[in-house]
Amino acid sequence: MRLAYLVAAGSLVAGGLAIASLMIASLAVVRQIVRTDAPRRERLRVLAVDDVSSSPYTVTLPLNAATQAPGQYAIWFDSGRGYAQLGAVLAVDERASIVTREVVSARGTPLRAGLSARWSGVVPSQAADVGLPFTAVIVSTALGLAPAYRFDAPIDRPPASTWAIHIHGQGASRASPLRGVPVAHRAGLTSLVVSYRNDHEAPSSRDRKSMLGQTEWRDIDAALDYAVAHGAESIILVGWSMGAMIALQLTRSSQHRKRIIGLCLIAPVVDWRSTILAAGRRARVPALVTRLALGALESPLWRRATGLQESMHLLDLDWIDNGSDLNVPTLVLHSFGDLSVPIALSRAFADAHTGLVELVTLPPAPHTLEWNRSPHRWESALSDWLYRVQLSRSPWRSSE
Repeated sequence: MRLAYLVAAGSLVAGGLAIASLMIASLAVVRQIVRTDAPRRERLRVLAVDDVSSSPYTVTLPLNAATQAPGQYAIWFDSGRGYAQLGAVLAVDERASIVTREVVSARGTPLRAGLSARWSGVVPSQAADVGLPFTAVIVSTALGLAPAYRFDAPIDRPPASTWAIHIHGQGASRASPLRGVPVAHRAGLTSLVVSYRNDHEAPSSRDRKSMLGQTEWRDIDAALDYAVAHGAESIILVGWSMGAMIALQLTRSSQHRKRIIGLCLIAPVVDWRSTILAAGRRARVPALVTRLALGALESPLWRRATGLQESMHLLDLDWIDNGSDLNVPTLVLHSFGDLSVPIALSRAFADAHTGLVELVTLPPAPHTLEWNRSPHRWESALSDWLYRVQLSRSPWRSSE
């Protein structure tokens, strides 16, 4: 009934667009929302590389808002076979529209002029570059064996009974949340950096689609099994983007929810419906098409067309209006510069959970690049919050 009404309204509001066209357009939106194989296009051109024999050397790139932003970033090139971590901006030539940055380190294909590249906030890009001892471990999930990185707490402290579980976002990998591991380590925590279904590291589900956190939390719950089996008594979840939604779902559904004593959410998705509607407006997708797509995600009748194994329950993925059961201290780190997940949603989330959610607004940065733009402020906010949470922790509170 609801879908039929929207389609009928669309035929009027959209000025006679065919129903079939609306259906096709909405399905295209759905496929973009749930796809896990989006191509990573290398849109930048490496213009010059200077003095490779010295350390550090420099790279010159086209000038834009991202390439001239202060902070620590990276570029991937040669179809992902090369990687370079970039440091400070050394020169900007606005007339020539170019920027020169320091190259801190590089690996893989040698960096050279003429290569296509992709801008990235993944710094560092592999566990070995975090600068801390780690072990590659395996988490047994319902779908199979999922790889994880384990960073033990400092050896000069008592064995850590509190673990941090770091959860990446949609379309990302375990490399993305490595940025948060040093802070957790300094706070005396053991860190487990996890993978989950359809992220191209963990086993895939049959449909190979993202369920936006609705099912992915089960793989992270298996990671909590691993942590508890290896000595974790209390757990702090560190979730990035969609990883924040997964963390929130765990506070509601995990068998270990009594042990969860805090959440740190970075550029979080806290309400998928509002996030998708905002993305549709930004992309100038007609509102009717976006709303039809939301209906298709939820409708069992559209499952064959969407390719999903099960329908979405978007109300359960709304922690602003449907999150009254949230009962753990939560830190949100977010930026006004995030155009993918509006900070207004984080504000609404904090307002809905006054006294429980602390929102720290960071300088303008694109989605999940708050640490890259302001690493000292980001780490200071998280470090202070971790200290306060551990000081007042109560791992065996009620889970009602």
